[in-house]
Amino acid sequence: MRISPLGESLSRSRRDSNGFTLLELLVVLILLAASAAVVMPSLTRGMQGIELEASARDLVTRLKQARSQSISTQKTVRMILRERDYVLASEYGEELKKYSLPSEISIELDKGELPLTLSFYPNGRSHSSEFEVKNSEGRALSVTVDPVTGLASVTKKQDL
Repeated sequence: MRISPLGESLSRSRRDSNGFTLLELLVVLILLAASAAVVMPSLTRGMQGIELEASARDLVTRLKQARSQSISTQKTVRMILRERDYVLASEYGEELKKYSLPSEISIELDKGELPLTLSFYPNGRSHSSEFEVKNSEGRALSVTVDPVTGLASVTKKQDL
């Protein structure tokens, strides 16, 4: 019998080299299932938050594009906001392009009702506006359009 430098026997019995027992595998599977059950809800909440933020930032980008288009063409451009989508329109309300929100995301107003029409003028200005982009969990981001610069920005909604 040979001995390793750590004092262990190098020849093992056949039973020791067969691998894991069924009981050991079951214990590991149960621990993995319990871990997954604890972690999954937080992962789905995180994904919904990411989807909310991406949708709000996409909407702000489209608002900025509408402002830029108005300046470059020297014509008024409108963005019509509805609960589940928003539409880029000409100054006469003619639909140019429609953008849909994900199914769990909606647009809401604190004051007034949808649809909300935002007009962007050739001098870069716009109407002052503030609205929320919400997900199905009730989490919200606030989108504000500055009337002087016409620029839109997104901020986290502060709970009072």
